[in-house]
Amino acid sequence: MTSFFSERTAEYSILPVVVSYLQRRFGAAVPMYYWASREGNSVAREVHDGRHVRMLALFARRPKSVTKRTMSGKLNAELFEFADRAERHGVPTVAGFPVVRDLFELGEDFQTFWFPLTRSPAQEVFFQVDLTRPNPTPMSQNGRPIRTVELCDLGDTVSSAAVLSWKAAMAAISDARTSPRMGGAAFWGGSPYNPVYVLVPA
Repeated sequence: MTSFFSERTAEYSILPVVVSYLQRRFGAAVPMYYWASREGNSVAREVHDGRHVRMLALFARRPKSVTKRTMSGKLNAELFEFADRAERHGVPTVAGFPVVRDLFELGEDFQTFWFPLTRSPAQEVFFQVDLTRPNPTPMSQNGRPIRTVELCDLGDTVSSAAVLSWKAAMAAISDARTSPRMGGAAFWGGSPYNPVYVLVPA
């Protein structure tokens, strides 16, 4: 399906919304993009020794096949597989989908669908959004609404996440990024689908 911007562009727009909310709720929240040779190295481990955090993994998704009346999107199977692995470490995962018709609407007050990815079947999920409705809802191919949550629900999820030491948090990320579809670890030790993380000090 065609689109008009990348997941990284979507990430730049939806991440500040999540970080700002979590900062207000918990007092501090830090976005992090993980590199094994940076955040995952021994220097970072020494610098952050004694730190404990709760984490949220966030995948940005992008609108596709946009018309004046509808847009569509997809949640890849790899995202659900990542979420299943992350959940074993007490790390929740969410996908954010900005409901915008063009790039510049990302600079306005736009709606975002937040899809919780835990306890979901590891298969691709295609959905469509009817833009003519006053309160659009993502609908699956069989016509059923797909579950989304609000920011306050994400806050509750983070509150219930496992408290991890820095070393355990980085190990959890490393394990969750290991992709069975790639026959083990992909380039730089992870899946080609990599989330951004929000760390909340515990």
